[in-house]
This record gives sequence, C-alpha cells and structure tokens, in this order.
Amino acid sequence: MVDKKKDTKGMDIFIDIIEKAYQGTSFQYGEETFRLAPTLVRPADFHRKTCNAQTSYESLLNALDPAFKTLAASEVYRADTGWIAKGVNGYNGHKIRKITVGEEVFLLPNISKQPTAGIDTSGCQDNINTVMVICSIPDCEGAYVWLEKHLKLPKDVRQNEFHWNKLGQSYRQRLLDNFELVLAVCCDCLLVLKTNVFIDRKGKMETVFTNLVEGCFSGFESVPLAADFRANLKQRFFRAINGVAIHCDDDFTPLTPDKVVRLLVKTLAKQGADYFESYMPLFASLYSHESKSIQIADVIAGMVKTMLENREVKVLSPLPFDARKLNRQAKQLPKAYFWVNGE
Repeated sequence: MVDKKKDTKGMDIFIDIIEKAYQGTSFQYGEETFRLAPTLVRPADFHRKTCNAQTSYESLLNALDPAFKTLAASEVYRADTGWIAKGVNGYNGHKIRKITVGEEVFLLPNISKQPTAGIDTSGCQDNINTVMVICSIPDCEGAYVWLEKHLKLPKDVRQNEFHWNKLGQSYRQRLLDNFELVLAVCCDCLLVLKTNVFIDRKGKMETVFTNLVEGCFSGFESVPLAADFRANLKQRFFRAINGVAIHCDDDFTPLTPDKVVRLLVKTLAKQGADYFESYMPLFASLYSHESKSIQIADVIAGMVKTMLENREVKVLSPLPFDARKLNRQAKQLPKAYFWVNGE
C-alpha cells in the first residue's frame, strides 16, 4: 500500500524537477544545489540507476534517494492516478505535458496552462507559392523557452523577436535537424497549405480563404473511410481553435487579421449546408513582436516551407485537396498536409 504522505512529497519533487530542468534553473535537493542546464526530462529518469554523471542534471538523478526511485518506478506510469496522469490533469496549480517523438517520451511543464493558436505564412523561393500554417499551440510560454534556451535561437535585434528570415543558416539547420521534436514541443496539431492563390488570386480573398480551408476537409464524401477521417480531423482542428486566442499577422490583405480568424473558426464550425456548431472566434490583437504565438508560428512556417522546398515531407501527412473548391481561383491546386501530436 502506498504511503500517501511519501507519495505527495514524491509527486512534488517529480513536478519540481520537470519544471526546473526544462527552464534551466537551480534545484535544491537536500543540502546540495544543482545548477541545471535546460533539459528535456524522460519518465525513466526518475528511477534509473546511477550513471557516470556528465551534467548537473545527471548528478541530481544520482543524488535522488533510493526510496524515491523505488516509489517513482511504480507511481510515474500508473494509469489515471500516477504522477504523469496527475500532472497532465493539473496538480496543486502545476501542469505538465507528455509528448512522444518516435519512441522517445518527454515530460514538459505546461507553463501557460492555456492554449493559443497561430496563423502565419512564408513565401517560397519561386516567388509564386506561399506556405500557410495554422498551428494549435498548447503552451506558447513553454514553446518560447524551448526556442530561446534549448535551441538558443537569436532574436532579431531591432524587434526583439524570433523571425525565420532573420535566422542564420546554422540556426535554421538546428531547427530542421530537430523538426519533429520542435513540432511536438510547440504544437499539438498543425495544418499546412502550399498554394499560389495569394500571388495569382482570382476572386474575393474572403472566398479564396474559405475555400482553402474547406478544401482540406471535403471532397471525399462518397468514400466512407475517407469521409469519416476528414470529418474527425476537421473536428480535431475546430476543438483546438474554438474559443482559443488566435494570433495572426496582416498577411492576407485585404482581409484584416480579425476577419481571417473569424472566417477560419466559422469555416471549421460548418458541419452541413446550413448547420454550424456553436463557435466563438477569439482574435488576439497583438503585433508580432508582442505575440509569442505569432513568432512560434513564423518559425514553424519557415521550417515547413524549407522542408517542402527540399521535398522532405518527413512527419507531415499529405491531405489531398478537394479539386472543386478552387477550380476557378487557381490554375494549380494547393497541396495540403497535416500533423497531429501523438498520432
């Protein structure tokens, strides 16, 4: 039987290590202070055997009491009531996130505790196509820490913001080398469109934007499996952005950013010819240097644009576009992709 007092104390240490290791701050354990570099924590760290410590974090793991490690071995993974489950659901004002990248599992602090979303674009080298991303961002503060402290990306000196176009090649390559991990830390779902309609547009931008979004989720109604999949994916994105602060730059002239946000949420809310789910667009009225979510979306848009130009789709899944939606507005159909964390 688990001693609840020991379990509570162990849970406190568990959460504290995740938070301080991720942010790279000092951690006091017993009479010793460990000055931690920014580190991603793995569940197995809490009960692994002593190692030849190369970092302050590994020295901390070696110093953990054997009784704590024994308790952690059973409590970290316990379904519903284990330490991870409690942390994900919220524990004494703290929350954590669990992400999976390949076969690796990492535990991150959920610093913001409230999700946001970001919409951004990145122009391709051919000066014809544009990549648009719609990112659901579960923790913009935590994602910002990852870019700033873990990857050590520099900011644009004049605006004090992250901007893909201002990054040197070595920093861009650092992001590309960690492509899936960056997505998992920064997003929980991502929709990508590569299209030339913004350069060679025919018709109203409002209609073009609406059709761009609708074309990702329609056109396969006669194929049961495909129809169900697209309906479920549309619901996934709708749940991710409805009633959530959405950050958007002025990239869709003549549409204003608040209009873009309203169109996006309304389009995803549409479930039939005349039926809309109840929806609530929330536009975050911030400039890019004020908005961490826009900066995160900018970096992701730049990464994805570069991957597509290099013809390296990697973890992005193709999403065949509904040819009926833009047959009058574009000579070439958009290419759509999606990514969902853990799926």
